[in-house]
Amino acid sequence: MTEVKDDETLDEIRGVRIIQKKKGYRFSADSLLLADFPDLTGVIKAVDLGTGSGIIAILLAKRSQELSLVGIELQDTLFDLAVRNVDLSSLSDRVEIVKGDLKGIKERFKAGRFDLVICNPPYYPIGKGRIGPNLERTVARHEVAVTLTDIIEASEYLLRDGGRIAVVYPAKRCSEVISEMRRHKIGPMRVKEVHTKVVEVVLVEGKKGYAGELLLEPPFCL
Repeated sequence: MTEVKDDETLDEIRGVRIIQKKKGYRFSADSLLLADFPDLTGVIKAVDLGTGSGIIAILLAKRSQELSLVGIELQDTLFDLAVRNVDLSSLSDRVEIVKGDLKGIKERFKAGRFDLVICNPPYYPIGKGRIGPNLERTVARHEVAVTLTDIIEASEYLLRDGGRIAVVYPAKRCSEVISEMRRHKIGPMRVKEVHTKVVEVVLVEGKKGYAGELLLEPPFCL
């Protein structure tokens, strides 16, 4: 039986139980929206960059029984959480959690291995946004360990030709995502705005080698 420690909570979302730290990084609605966003038709192998507690990888595995996933996590505490959450969901046969740095991705994986890369990256560049005392939250929210460029470069390497990437990112930085994708030969295909009182984030999907039009989908309203 998977242990829940004194400094953790056991939460349930969409029938999935997730262990999280009481104080530390906790997933938000952005992760849930991103897990719903990509089209999984023909997707057999996927990788979640910066998997955190493993919530996105677990929800994707629940969406498709044919899907096998790798979740990559740098931080020790979140790596431990993700491993236990995968075990808690009885998905260890299809979801593998590995500890690693995106900058060393070429030493661990062969090029073109995956059909889908999914990522909820840090939103704030260095010098922007408030940095708090909690290391987990700082690394998850700020580009102190990995940048948008690192993520797109890793995605270009990991994706097969025609493979896709899906990310959630601040709306005010949407142009950066699109620019980085195009610079790395990944053509943006779909953009969906997420509306609250303002447009705070966007969901963006790109395809390696795609050169067609960019579709702006109807917004999702929270």
